[in-house]
Amino acid sequence: MTTRAIPSIYDGTTGGTSHGGRRTHIIQILRDAKEPLSVADVAQTVGVHVNTARFHLESLVDAGLATRETEPRQAPGRRRILYSGTLPNQTHERAQGYRLLAEILTATIAAKCPDVGEDMHEVGMEWGRYLTSRPAPFEVFDEDEIAERVVDKLDALWFAPELVTEPDRHLLLHNCPFIRSAVRAPQVVCQLHAGMINGSLEELRSSLRVTDLWPEVQPHLCRADLRAVGGRTIDRVTLHLPPPDRQTVLSEAVGTP
Repeated sequence: MTTRAIPSIYDGTTGGTSHGGRRTHIIQILRDAKEPLSVADVAQTVGVHVNTARFHLESLVDAGLATRETEPRQAPGRRRILYSGTLPNQTHERAQGYRLLAEILTATIAAKCPDVGEDMHEVGMEWGRYLTSRPAPFEVFDEDEIAERVVDKLDALWFAPELVTEPDRHLLLHNCPFIRSAVRAPQVVCQLHAGMINGSLEELRSSLRVTDLWPEVQPHLCRADLRAVGGRTIDRVTLHLPPPDRQTVLSEAVGTP
């Protein structure tokens, strides 16, 4: 059986499929460009509003995946801000520090609280509500608009999401920002992520919830099934974990002791 190696420096841009999130696309554009690009350049290439492009570019700078500089003054007028992509083999100290912290906390929670899935789903729900812009009173979105908002939020969080509506509605997550922690402790990480999606759906008054989650159905691919639940409360999602032999392969690939 072939194993897949996850880079020791994993920046969320090295997914194994052709599908990627918007930020992954922007990173590739910046890395491929022969010279730094402006916000307008990126917005035009990606096909988004300049404010959306600026938001993603500044997030990439914060993550250490891009650099920002001011255009040299060549003519009167306001100088543009230009962006360049960092190389994929460069160490991103800030991102690695946060990732290490996540791994430590995940391992501690899993060791101290083996049956923590329901609690993590509840925590995820709270954060999903908090991170979602609440509709105005009596404002109602249809399910397609809600799905678009949730997909945009997941894209901003590096999950590289894809909504599939046929034959049944589900989300494909082409990147997990915390793959190492998720493989080691899915009841912690996967329940938390599913709860975040459900909290966002609840805040947007959707009738749908994630009921089943299939981690790593393929390398760099998780599936979240969406079903109408009416007024029923979802305490946790059902995790369909890979068979034991595949879990062993995944654990070895990410260096789990």
